[in-house]
Amino acid sequence: MAKEWGKFQAEYKKLLPKIKKYTTAEATKMHSRIKKSLVNAWEGEDYFRESMAKARENGVKSEKLADFMKDKDFKDGLTTWNKSVDMHQDEVKVMTEYCSQAAVLHKQMAGLLANIDKDLKKRKGSSGSKKDIEKLQSTLTKETAEMKKTTDAIGKLNAAEKMYAANFKRTVDKIMKESDASQAGKKDATELPQLLVDRVLKKNTGAVVKLSKSIAALCDSAISKAGVSLKDAIPDLKTAAGQIKSLKKINDNYQLVKKKFPGMINDSKDSKKILETIKSFQSLYTASERKLRGTTVTIKKAAG
Repeated sequence: MAKEWGKFQAEYKKLLPKIKKYTTAEATKMHSRIKKSLVNAWEGEDYFRESMAKARENGVKSEKLADFMKDKDFKDGLTTWNKSVDMHQDEVKVMTEYCSQAAVLHKQMAGLLANIDKDLKKRKGSSGSKKDIEKLQSTLTKETAEMKKTTDAIGKLNAAEKMYAANFKRTVDKIMKESDASQAGKKDATELPQLLVDRVLKKNTGAVVKLSKSIAALCDSAISKAGVSLKDAIPDLKTAAGQIKSLKKINDNYQLVKKKFPGMINDSKDSKKILETIKSFQSLYTASERKLRGTTVTIKKAAG
């Protein structure tokens, strides 16, 4: 019996470092990383759709991938998405290999446990070594059951977690066939709600106020300069015209958010403040556009 105990003990000690390495806790962490990497890949897919819509806005008319790749926005979108898919695939590979090694270990543990069970069934009576073997049997039984859970953890991955990377090219081809309107809608659905984030709204509020003040100052400056030289007034008008475009873009985006995502605004604890801010954007843009238009007409009339 002592001889068998020594043999079983030696085999178990040989397996023990791996038993400690391959755990359900670690497999669960790996699965969590896969879930996060899949979310990142999905975000990359949305970004790719947005970049394709931008490429079309930039003038790409072709339906061929090679022609789209000439567009900087599109190329960046595809590259970014591809990287996120590769990272996801790497996470899946790591867990697959981990669970595969756990399966090999589980087989070795089950083999040792079977030998222990067989040996104990043949023994009669009691001895110190028998008690040690029975203790090892109890420990190994629990650890073998736990190792089976580690082995089976890979089976808990859903279809998307397992196959997203494998379907990458097919998904690219599918997106390439989507309509302009569909992608533009998805682009809006992704980008527009971000404008309601407190940090972004605060930044744009500052920009709107700054632009409206600057446009007013440039118009006053242009009128003043026109009294001396009409030529000197032109640069101020051109600068103001560029700024009114920036102001219009911000205002248009927020009016679109108000129209397309009223529920998101109403659900916010700051809904009243958000609506007042969006209303002020419209007022400032209208006033700035009116002032620039009036100033331009005045100066043109003075020029004869």
